Amino acid sequence: MIVMDYIFIGVGILFAIIGLLLGFGKQLKILTSGIFGIIISIVVCYFIFGFVLNLGFVQTLLESFREKVAASDNGFMRFLLTIRIDVIALAIVLFLIVQIVRIIIVAIIKGVMEANNPVLKVINRTLGLLLGVAVFLALMLIVMQIIYLSQGTDGEIYAKLEGSFFRLDRIYLNNPLNAVKGLWSK
Repeated sequence: MIVMDYIFIGVGILFAIIGLLLGFGKQLKILTSGIFGIIISIVVCYFIFGFVLNLGFVQTLLESFREKVAASDNGFMRFLLTIRIDVIALAIVLFLIVQIVRIIIVAIIKGVMEANNPVLKVINRTLGLLLGVAVFLALMLIVMQIIYLSQGTDGEIYAKLEGSFFRLDRIYLNNPLNAVKGLWSK
């Protein structure tokens, strides 16, 4: 084992302990609030937008909205119709609904997980430990990607990873996040 293996173990244990102490409910609340919550809502909207757009009553509402905008018949309203204000309005409303639903679901899960029940306390702590380790692994991949993008295999960090018990050198080279580098070079 090399020094980086011991650092990996130490930081992993630290995240596991934090996850155990916070529990699943509190960690979920922390991870889904703020900018991360907004990103989660945007991703969910992206996945369900096409489905919602093709619902019959939504099509009827959008058509009615377009007719009302077109009835005003001035330059600004024609511009709004050109940029598809109906679809933009749908996206904004869908985002707000997803935000509200996300907040409610997280509050329910947090409430259930933090109930004063011995079985739920064990489940909450166990899932919290697992979530803490998952967050550590995700952060490790992100940090490795940033280092890879800045140094590649020529930097001293890669040299410190070679021969790792946990195969950190292979993870560094084969990090799934490194595929993003190809997008930047095009």
